Amino acid sequence: MKTSALIFMISMLLSSICWAKDLNVMTLEELKIELVTRAAKYTGQGDPEFKIQNELEPYVKRIIELNPQPPVKDRLTLIYGVWKQVWGPYDYKNDDRQVDPELGVNEIYQVVDPDGFYYNVSPNYKNGNPKKEKINYLKGQYRLSKTNPNGLDVKFRKFPGMSKRPTDRAIYDFVKEAEDGTLPNQITIVPTFIVRLFFGGGTLVEVYTDESIRILYASNKDEFKRGYLYVMVRP
Repeated sequence: MKTSALIFMISMLLSSICWAKDLNVMTLEELKIELVTRAAKYTGQGDPEFKIQNELEPYVKRIIELNPQPPVKDRLTLIYGVWKQVWGPYDYKNDDRQVDPELGVNEIYQVVDPDGFYYNVSPNYKNGNPKKEKINYLKGQYRLSKTNPNGLDVKFRKFPGMSKRPTDRAIYDFVKEAEDGTLPNQITIVPTFIVRLFFGGGTLVEVYTDESIRILYASNKDEFKRGYLYVMVRP
């Protein structure tokens, strides 16, 4: 038992050394592919103990080392548009990094508009039943953070939705209608006054952006001690 345990420990050590070496010799594109591939394995999984985030963060750090980022104000044009969440938090009600059974985890999008607002778009299943589907459009307004050069401060403003999925267009393609109040089959997910009084907001720290991938941390706390990692790609 002692010999086998020693062999196991040595093999784990050698494996970690090889892993670290591989990480350091990978190109930027290889790192991005590996990060997204690893993140996709965990799509829809909770992370209460930060195990998944701890696995992904060395890739994030190395990506930034190879391609240092200017302040977010100089990257806004890259951030505009539609992003699909590959991995990130999946429960916004309890803030426990578990998975909300009513959230359609495979279709979470963020649509960022140059006019200073964005929408979180996702399916919602009543009681976890996919046959009872609604489409959520949670609006946030953002502005450049005064304290963090990579930060966008967010306040949530309204929360409309659709009572059923359209068949002719992708669900992220209805942000203009959500903004104008002309969504097909429009419903109110949460009344606007409740959103403005109780949803508050938070900060998005945009640590990496290019044409194909967006990496950020988000926190709804006043003090940004450790944010929740998001890995997003263009749909």
